[in-house]
Amino acid sequence: MKNWYLIQTKPRQEDVARENLTNQSFETYLPKVDIGGKSIPLFPRYIFLQLDDKNQNWTPIRSTKGVSNFVRFGIEFAKIPDKVIQIIKEQESDTVEKYINLSKFHKGDNVEVLDGPLKGQTGLFDRYSSDKRVIVLFKILQQYQNITLDECLIV
Repeated sequence: MKNWYLIQTKPRQEDVARENLTNQSFETYLPKVDIGGKSIPLFPRYIFLQLDDKNQNWTPIRSTKGVSNFVRFGIEFAKIPDKVIQIIKEQESDTVEKYINLSKFHKGDNVEVLDGPLKGQTGLFDRYSSDKRVIVLFKILQQYQNITLDECLIV
């Protein structure tokens, strides 16, 4: 039975590991996005590797150029369900938009609130929080306060 496993690569050697594993007839998956003409791994330092649990020799994998090791949970190799791989493949293109939006604001940028109780107030962008939320610093009573807002409320 074939299963997907998670492999940790050496720093910035995802492509090297994938190419060398593919040359050894292993099936690999390296999710990437193209941003500004540059191909970026979705999961830096990790690739997925499909292996036959019974009929495949796993010995050469760890000594493959670019590979650091198998990811393990205790003594068990990290198996990735087929459904998870399928979801990642389906949403790879949607991720490009999220990556591009992540670079919309940078720490220290001046931002203005468009709506709500803080409409018209300016603050300093601090960081992205959860999905479509941001943390902005506002000076209130001579001290900076963190306030979490929907990303669509600031420019």
